[in-house]
Amino acid sequence: MNKAELLQELSAKIRAGEISREEVMRHLPASPENKSHRGSPKTASYFTVANMLYVLGAAIVVIGIIFFVSQVWDDIGSAGRIAVTLGLGLLFAGLGTMLLKQKPEDALGAAFHCIGGAIIPGGALVTLSELSTGVDRPWVVAFTFGAIFAFYMLLNFVQKNAVLTFFAILNGTAFVYLALHAMMDGTYYNDDIFAYLTMAIGVSYLLLGYGFRNGWNKILVGILYFFGITGLLGAAFSQVFDSVPWQLFYFLLILGGLWVSVFLKSRSILVVSTLFLIAHVSYITGEYFADSIGWPISLILLGFVFIGLGFASITINKRYIRE
Repeated sequence: MNKAELLQELSAKIRAGEISREEVMRHLPASPENKSHRGSPKTASYFTVANMLYVLGAAIVVIGIIFFVSQVWDDIGSAGRIAVTLGLGLLFAGLGTMLLKQKPEDALGAAFHCIGGAIIPGGALVTLSELSTGVDRPWVVAFTFGAIFAFYMLLNFVQKNAVLTFFAILNGTAFVYLALHAMMDGTYYNDDIFAYLTMAIGVSYLLLGYGFRNGWNKILVGILYFFGITGLLGAAFSQVFDSVPWQLFYFLLILGGLWVSVFLKSRSILVVSTLFLIAHVSYITGEYFADSIGWPISLILLGFVFIGLGFASITINKRYIRE
């Protein structure tokens, strides 16, 4: 057997699940190149702990600012309220931008951007309220979040950082919902439209996650996959009640979610799709079979269905997703 045939047979066995990649790697000698690319465990651990401390510190700073502002709120007047909310948020965003420009490899600038991104939206609403420019007008609020979205898109275009991408997506999503609310305000309001919008946003998150896999936004892939599939299947599940077409279509939608989990090799998509499949099977069983064959028998059958779904989920994860 020559080298090409051996590699082809090995690839076939890995795809079939007879051999795992871990087993192959354990039997390969460690080369100097592999060792040099792995890096020092202490270094990797240090950067992981440092980033965690940055995030924790940013969260504590935001909480401290909220408590401080609440204590002095009645004493500082309109200008002071704007300064300690929107002004402070813009100040932290400016510091983050400066630090990212000076030390792009360091996460300190991203930590300051986290603080600014958490404060700026609330500060913008406070500014609208203090200036009496229509915080109670849906379109004014929607365009305010649209401006924040454009602000973070511009920053992201210049500095290309995952934190900026996150806040751009967050504020862009808020803008879409607020704009739809403004369009329907006082005329025609239908909750189903928001459900369909959530499905569309869920799909867009999945597509963004797929597009970010190999770029500088890859840290956001897991978050986008989780919220994308949750929004898609959660909003779709709200439509299955008292709707036979949706009850049938939802099975196809979940099968699509399971296929996507294999295609994208995402455990979060697999787990969320399985949970929604369990919820849908439970609803269908209670809706159509509880009175006809008896609730205890339904529970027994449902239990076996859950066991089968759990086994199928584990099998899919082992064979197609786990590296």
